[in-house]
Amino acid sequence: MYRKESNQSGRALNRIFLPEFLVLSVLIFFSRNCLGAEVSFRISIPQPQTHIIQVEMTLDGARGDEIIGMPVWTPGSYLVREFQRHVQDISASGHNGQPLSIKKIDKNHWQIDGAMRDKKMVIRYQVYAFEHSVRTSFVNAEHALINGASVFMYWKNHLSAKQTVDLELPESWSTISTSLEPYDNRKATRFFAKDYDELVDSPFEIGNHHEIRFEVAGKPHLIAIYGTSNYNDSTLIEDFTKIILAEKAIWGELPYNRYVFIFNLGDGGGGLEHKQSSVMFARRWTFTDKHAYHSFLSLVAHEFFHTWNIKRLRPEGLGPFDYDQEAYTENLWFVEGLTSYYDELLMLRSGFYQPDDYLLSITNEINRLESKAGKLHQSLSEASWDAWIKFYRPDEHTDNSTISYYNKGALVGMLLNLKILDASNGEKCLEDVLRLLYQQNYYDKDKPFAEKDILSATEHISGVPMDEFFSQYIHGTAELPYAETLHLVGLKLDTTKAGDAAYMGIEINESNGRFLIRRVVENSPAWTAGINVHDELIALDGFRVTQFPPIYLKERRAGDRIIATVSRTGILQDISLTLGSPPESILGLSRVENPSDDQKLIYQTWLGTAWPDTLNR
Repeated sequence: MYRKESNQSGRALNRIFLPEFLVLSVLIFFSRNCLGAEVSFRISIPQPQTHIIQVEMTLDGARGDEIIGMPVWTPGSYLVREFQRHVQDISASGHNGQPLSIKKIDKNHWQIDGAMRDKKMVIRYQVYAFEHSVRTSFVNAEHALINGASVFMYWKNHLSAKQTVDLELPESWSTISTSLEPYDNRKATRFFAKDYDELVDSPFEIGNHHEIRFEVAGKPHLIAIYGTSNYNDSTLIEDFTKIILAEKAIWGELPYNRYVFIFNLGDGGGGLEHKQSSVMFARRWTFTDKHAYHSFLSLVAHEFFHTWNIKRLRPEGLGPFDYDQEAYTENLWFVEGLTSYYDELLMLRSGFYQPDDYLLSITNEINRLESKAGKLHQSLSEASWDAWIKFYRPDEHTDNSTISYYNKGALVGMLLNLKILDASNGEKCLEDVLRLLYQQNYYDKDKPFAEKDILSATEHISGVPMDEFFSQYIHGTAELPYAETLHLVGLKLDTTKAGDAAYMGIEINESNGRFLIRRVVENSPAWTAGINVHDELIALDGFRVTQFPPIYLKERRAGDRIIATVSRTGILQDISLTLGSPPESILGLSRVENPSDDQKLIYQTWLGTAWPDTLNR
């Protein structure tokens, strides 16, 4: 409370009187949270063939009882993965080695019973690391991929503390690749992070992998590749440089001191972004097949685009991170969908695609969305919000009930870009919106953006109202206006003619000569007739099915009535259904024959290439 007193000269003094227990509480708070707390890790892998990582975690500046925790998810991958399930043999000791009591207090936190004299606490635990993905950690006899959230615990209330990592390599391993300091010291085994967020955001590739070092715009870059393959160093440097410069041209700068691309080559694919690095998986023999290599470069362009769009220009809910629970946002369509839009457009700008290659990629995206009944049930904003419970848990009904915020987000990004180009007579585009948001939210203030910021920036750049577009296509499930929007750039949709071909509306998995139904399309003939997922398709009108699609269907037409014999839980059933016509799909995009000057202008501004003299067919 406040009390007013007068001194001898008659001046009024304002003094604050706090109860002694409150003063003590404030002092304890500051001593525990602000003064000299540091965390250090010692990582060793003495027997890599066992897939066990030995972790020693030291809390420097402990003050009595402390709590440590293991993240339940990792930023960039929106699913609770329960990394604590791979923790074993945890123990704790004090500053002089005496054992301390440590007990689990909930699913991912442990409490250590200490005393005021225990300024240092040492926690030892093991992590089983044998899930090989871009978001988890993996160790075998040849190498280790360490993703921080699955290995490093955090000190509760001290996530802003400095973090140090010492790596003890197996005797036969010699190389460590990470974006952490000291980046340029190839013999370093001690690395530093300014806080826990940076530690989690900085993966390690460890072993005897290949490193390719190069500079772009005066910034050092590193490609770290684990796995024997048919790549060529100079080709990768040349092609990566094209992508880096094309993305720099969009954003205006390279916002890092150095960047590390980590690749694991084998059978899988995919990537995960970080602020100064990325982890990507690719198929081993990708590099001499044109289509496969272009797919690989598109992945590189995607993950690198996240350097800006999500790692710096980030939506509300995605930072500062709460590693104990989901971080919800309606704007994954923006940070992931628009990134998916640009990864293909950048393939054109970097010279890997011709214009018709790019138009084919748009065709494929449209057909992918239009083949899913989920477009009628789930909006982009809902798909973003529900990523935690739906996107990473697909089942047989997924395509009937959901859409991908990558896929539809890319298409909405394209349509939004074309609308801005048209409204501004080709003078402004979606990239101006990105740069404005980047300047306002990250560069000036390092604060997250809200959707109202996206809408405001889009309307500011385009000069026209955009609330209806957002309402219909981002928050609603209205059909996307492909035809009218693509017409602005002189393009038209070429669609198939369904005719009277026969269509059942099922998808099949063939296994050992058995045809098991894995999906029934909503409102298709099979759906209406009551054919189920997991039914085994045996015969049509008494003719045994020996391949799919069955040859017999070529003899039938839409409107024909047939009998499908299926085995359901081992019991044969005859189901009568009326065949329908297959849904339309897009064969491609073609240019109109007599484009206006405005159409040519916007086409050329959009694709960065002149309208061709001869039309594509």
